[in-house]
Amino acid sequence: MEHGEKDYKKLYEEALLTLSEKEEILIQKEEIISDQQFELDKLRRHLFGFKSEKRANNVGDDQLGLFELGTTRSVQEELSESIPVVEKPAPKKRAKGTGRMSLPEELRREEVLIQPSESTKGCVIIGEEVTEVLEVVPASFYVKRYIRPKYARPNGEGIIIGTLPDRVIEKGIPSESVIAQMTVDKYVYGMPLHRQIDKYTKMGVRIPASSASDWIMKGWYHLKPLWELLRLIVTSQKYLQVDETPIKVLDRDHKNV
Repeated sequence: MEHGEKDYKKLYEEALLTLSEKEEILIQKEEIISDQQFELDKLRRHLFGFKSEKRANNVGDDQLGLFELGTTRSVQEELSESIPVVEKPAPKKRAKGTGRMSLPEELRREEVLIQPSESTKGCVIIGEEVTEVLEVVPASFYVKRYIRPKYARPNGEGIIIGTLPDRVIEKGIPSESVIAQMTVDKYVYGMPLHRQIDKYTKMGVRIPASSASDWIMKGWYHLKPLWELLRLIVTSQKYLQVDETPIKVLDRDHKNV
């Protein structure tokens, strides 16, 4: 009976020793996994972090040792430090301009000479100061009158009179400049016709909406050959890009669109 108790005790002690050894091995493996996870995260930050411009093809063969079992932390750190990290330079802030805006040289200059209010008799000019300011001439309507004298032939065979220049709308009121301005305002600057009509009314010229629309269509008719040529050039390209910026339009039938 005593012999049997000793056998059980021995087996119990051996089991405890085996369990202790397994726990120690498990702790070692957990440390290895933790070390490898640490280095893996570090490598990922080097490769894909915000402060790195490295690419995966820059990783050398010696980096594979980071994932091999049994690699010590010191070796891992040595290998990980061998990966150069390219830091992005901090963007330089553009200095805010403190001087006056420069005016385009191609603009017409209108000179105004300002003499001193006091007498300059006996003085010598030693220089001058020039100050430039930006001016604008608001758009305005005017009426161009074509005056064609009529001459009767001396032999009574008829009348001689000059020929009017060609116009977009024969016998129409608007000139090419008016139609061109309305077309550019509508299709380039996104100004609908009703706003243009309101603007022209305030300038003293009342244009019916139907007339304004008809003028635009007449201008389009004369621009159609140019449009066809541009369409041919565009559609012959291999790759096209478009500006999809939306423009609000007036749609009386769909006010909520």
